[in-house]
Amino acid sequence: MDKMKDSVNDIQSALRLKYINLHLHTKYSDGAHKPKTIIERSLNSNLDIISFTDHDSVDAYKHIPSNHVPLRILPGIEISSTWNGYDVHILGYGIDTGNKELNEILKWMKEGRRNRAEKMIDKLSMMGIKIPFEQVLSYTGEMNLVVRPHIARALVAEKHCKTKQEAFEKYIGNDAPAYVPKPILSTADVIDFIHKSGGIAVVAHPGKLFSLDYLSDFVGLGIDGLEVFHPDHNETLIHYFEEFCMKHNLYQTGGSDFHGEEDAHDFFGYVRVSDKSLQDIQEIWNKYKCSKK
Repeated sequence: MDKMKDSVNDIQSALRLKYINLHLHTKYSDGAHKPKTIIERSLNSNLDIISFTDHDSVDAYKHIPSNHVPLRILPGIEISSTWNGYDVHILGYGIDTGNKELNEILKWMKEGRRNRAEKMIDKLSMMGIKIPFEQVLSYTGEMNLVVRPHIARALVAEKHCKTKQEAFEKYIGNDAPAYVPKPILSTADVIDFIHKSGGIAVVAHPGKLFSLDYLSDFVGLGIDGLEVFHPDHNETLIHYFEEFCMKHNLYQTGGSDFHGEEDAHDFFGYVRVSDKSLQDIQEIWNKYKCSKK
């Protein structure tokens, strides 16, 4: 039976990729759906390969159905980091989700996020805006990973704001009165942790960077690729990132950054990427499969 399963997997790995989405969030960070639901939708959408890239968490991978053929699932994560004082998100693909050092770091980040949320709620309370911490936790999924969108949801539910965007702009955004910085690693450290866990490190939505000049810094740190194709990237940015990847021999990936239908990035289906990107993603998949043998 195991040999037959391995044979199916080998054939599956050889099939040419056409439809991909390597940036999906589940209930194990700030997404709306369980992994099983996203897998079912992926199969119905004829996706060839997906990746759950939850924020600072790999818990979704403990809840993958045993049979999801022909869908390929590339282990992934989106880890927060800072560079020159600004946020930088790094995607890790093909990681060993059981890596001890990686999980110790993620535990530290999770505990820090909870402490941060408590401080932000205290700040809101001092402003006369009362939100029960239990209500915020009710949005966090089974692992209680608290992120700012959960506080935003509570602000909307309690009618302090009309939308999550308003909650960020008025209260919990980076320059807002209730903001508290999160526990965070340097971009160099995050790239190193991803590599040590056997993964490929990719800059998430590079168009959101404070400065595109940072990309040259990241090449020096050993970054492996860029998320070239993302809903926030226009054609000009996509062309720029493609040229940058070709110049520095970096992987080109893509994803919709799906969290749920109510989120700004509500697109779920396959992401339109270039043939070069499909080749790169196939290579990343093949490397991951080889590492598992």
